Amino acid sequence: MKFKSSFTTLLLLFIPILGFSQSPVQTLRGRLIDKENQQALIGGSILIKELQKGSIADVNGNFRVEQVPVGRYTIICSMIGYNPATLQNVELSSAKETILNIELIESPNFLQQVVIKAPISKDKTINELVLVSGRQFTVQETNRYAGGFADPARMSYAFAGVASSGSDQNNEIVIRGNSSKGLLWRLEGVEIPNPNHFSDGEGGTSGIVSIINGQSLANSDFLTGAFPAEYGNASSGVFDLRLRKGNDEKHEFTFQVGLIGTEASAEGPINKKGAAYRLNLRYSTLDLLLKSGVLKLDIGTFKPQYQDYNFNIDLPSKAGNFRFFSIGGKSHSTENETEYKSVGDGLMQVHGISHKLSLSDKSYQYSVLALSNSTNKFQDEFANNPQKIFYVDKNDAYENQSLRFSSYNNYKFDSRNSLRTGLIISNLGYNLLFQRRNFQTNKLVDFLNDEGSTFMLQAYSQYKHFISNKLQVTGGLHVSSFQFNDQKTIEPRFGLKKQINNKESLSLGIGWHSRLEPISIYLIKKQVNEIVFESPNKNLGLSKALHFVGAYDYLLDDNLRLKVEAYYQNLYQVPVDTNRNSFYTLLNVTSGLTSTPLSNSGEGKNYGIELTLEKYFADRFYFLLTGSYFKSRYKAKDEIWRNTIFANNYVVNFLAGKDFVMSKRHFLGVNVKLMARGGNRYIPIDLAESIRNNRTIYDNTQAYEAQLPDYFRFDVGTSYRINAKKMSWVLALDIQNATNRNNVFGYKYNNITHSIQSNNNLPLVPVLSFRAEF
Repeated sequence: MKFKSSFTTLLLLFIPILGFSQSPVQTLRGRLIDKENQQALIGGSILIKELQKGSIADVNGNFRVEQVPVGRYTIICSMIGYNPATLQNVELSSAKETILNIELIESPNFLQQVVIKAPISKDKTINELVLVSGRQFTVQETNRYAGGFADPARMSYAFAGVASSGSDQNNEIVIRGNSSKGLLWRLEGVEIPNPNHFSDGEGGTSGIVSIINGQSLANSDFLTGAFPAEYGNASSGVFDLRLRKGNDEKHEFTFQVGLIGTEASAEGPINKKGAAYRLNLRYSTLDLLLKSGVLKLDIGTFKPQYQDYNFNIDLPSKAGNFRFFSIGGKSHSTENETEYKSVGDGLMQVHGISHKLSLSDKSYQYSVLALSNSTNKFQDEFANNPQKIFYVDKNDAYENQSLRFSSYNNYKFDSRNSLRTGLIISNLGYNLLFQRRNFQTNKLVDFLNDEGSTFMLQAYSQYKHFISNKLQVTGGLHVSSFQFNDQKTIEPRFGLKKQINNKESLSLGIGWHSRLEPISIYLIKKQVNEIVFESPNKNLGLSKALHFVGAYDYLLDDNLRLKVEAYYQNLYQVPVDTNRNSFYTLLNVTSGLTSTPLSNSGEGKNYGIELTLEKYFADRFYFLLTGSYFKSRYKAKDEIWRNTIFANNYVVNFLAGKDFVMSKRHFLGVNVKLMARGGNRYIPIDLAESIRNNRTIYDNTQAYEAQLPDYFRFDVGTSYRINAKKMSWVLALDIQNATNRNNVFGYKYNNITHSIQSNNNLPLVPVLSFRAEF
């Protein structure tokens, strides 16, 4: 009854608006530039397809179309001598101006040219050097996809070759059977720490919810293999994020309250010369909902709290364009059971300044300096003794502070040739504590208590050349040096794209890649006896991967695309247990520390085929169907090939959405998502031996041959938007796991009932939110 009353009150707030009949209008504006040299494209045209209304870019590349009725449109961009571009599903609302920064690629100067009809919004990445295994995702996608929490990490599960790690309670990204530890996060062109609340441990790249929400992002890139040379320290994938520029002409505000949190944002001009600010603040309401009983989740005594922010200030000047940016998030959790207490604290911050300068009509320089800090503290206490006295069993404190400078020059020789060359200097600071209780002495023992810093140096160069109007190639080299233990890598990269005709293309990518372990892995100590410790992993090398990718792309019509990719990944120098009878490998680990002595003698291989069938948002409807069939295997010191934990065999995703125009001011959106995949591999529990020993005993002879039940989840999202003259309201309901399926993510032995029980994922979860824009 309380919910019905609140919902009725919310609807009553809308009643004064319902009578308006005049359709509100908005301004579409932005800038048109050359992708290679960032110069303004004077005279370029912008056309709104549905209205046949447009604009011409001025001497600064700026364009403006005013008095555009609110809605979703297709934007066609063209310029003599350049490949045309089509932007699908550009949304205009009454409260916020739509500002686009459009980059066109010059057509190679050949007698016969091929006009490519494919839209640029999805199948073309922002980074023009990516020819395979890359995808651009938009702000609209992040906020529209059902079941996504407006979280870019969870949104990526819909892409071909991507899956979760098995648990709904974190947003780990498993790409093509690789551990999520192989993922590189970048922001504004520089590597950043794990940008998630409630990080799951050392080396983890995930958490419960992202610190960066979809409202703050500009269009960004997601890569799944054979990356260009500028991407180093990544073995499975790259999430290359960019923050959205604030409106430089008009102040705009947003307020939203929902399950994920209460948030507020503001943006607007600083002066009349194009300077602008944008700020977003968010505070968790999840804990309040759990306490109130409105949301019922079986999470025991776990109490999560978090808050985050992000902002950027853009200052154009004669000396170039400067951007000051910062993101940060703080989380705190407690758990209080009868015999167990746990406290966790997390902090992540990145502060940076970037600078882009056009050096001539042929080149530009982009540089960024960023200071980042990532702190995670955990403490566990137990009282499983007759006196019920609590004692500290685990005490961890990991702080990593990094100062990174990244700079590259992009030089365009002519329409057929360009070169990008860059340097990355990283000072990696650390202050690490890892303590465990010795049950014999009843004292905490330091397995890690180190403070210091080291350097990592990276340099790269990549050349792009159009051999003909139908064939382009890229070749590059990435080199790195990890000063801590003098590890060096040389990583060649190669890409090729053959345009068969104006609808079909073939692509090929080959690349050598490597990934650092967390510094704590190199420093962790192993206890030899009561007083002697050793650091067995101090000279551990980087794990490496060789990627081969081939792709076929076919544009079935202007809004329907089919893509097929096949890949093979050879993983080598993988850290594994030095014990010749062990099957332990870091390929099965997503986070955490181990005192196990490791050597780079492991191997692995991932291979498979992926399919993407996508209808771009047109006629107020879209769908995305992706499917993957793959194998993921590894070999440790025991020389036996086994499945990795993430050898699911198949992953299928289907998304669809439809917008309904209820009136000139009212729009209803309905989105659905279906996820299905094979279960993770696991080590079975030997029930007879567990009962006999009164504790969990695993059957290691069957390691990772058994498979959890198939994962299936159906999400439904609805939204209702009302556009007033200068305001808009959005009421949204996102129902996660709408069928309330009990997806299993593991098994445990119950010592009381002497039985094996399943650990289940989240049940049906309704996510209600209300947003006001003005």
